[in-house]
Amino acid sequence: MALKAPVHRFTETRSIQITRQHFLYVSNILSIFRLGTVPFIFYFIYRAQWVFAIICGGIAVITDLLDGFFARRLKQHSELGYILDPVADKLAISAGIFALVLSESEFPHWAFATVVTRDVLIVLGNAVLAYKAKMITRSNLWGKCTSFFLSLAVMFYLLRPIMPRLPDNIEFYSLCLALVFVAISTVSYAHHMFRVLEETRN
Repeated sequence: MALKAPVHRFTETRSIQITRQHFLYVSNILSIFRLGTVPFIFYFIYRAQWVFAIICGGIAVITDLLDGFFARRLKQHSELGYILDPVADKLAISAGIFALVLSESEFPHWAFATVVTRDVLIVLGNAVLAYKAKMITRSNLWGKCTSFFLSLAVMFYLLRPIMPRLPDNIEFYSLCLALVFVAISTVSYAHHMFRVLEETRN
């Protein structure tokens, strides 16, 4: 039997209940489509085909905006969506950053390691919640800000080769801003997950 946390305390956590109908939701179809852009984002960046990489990245960002819009407009919220949306975001961003690192761009390796470490910790934390409390934690405001600013930073790194007149170091400054949100969101998720586990024990 799934344990459900009180709504007034854990508004960001949902019990895991996925049905076949959820795969037909417009919002989830868009998230699945965004997952399909991941290998193309990696390939085009790795091959230094910047225009195609920007197009694929733009599609990923647009579908990210649309899936949330349709989920609210059509009232198609589901646990599957709470899983697919952040996973698609993390894979798309990580694929872009990893390809930038492999393509010998100026993207800092330490920043890549920081982002990957944060994502792995969140995935492991959710795995623990799913196992012990039969719950998952959806993205909160800090997580969404992190995804947005990381996507923006990656876009600036992609634009630099074809738009050399961009303001000096704008890609690095945007990355530093994104990493601030990476740190904040990591602390936010950790605090929330520990609170849910503590409530489950009680």
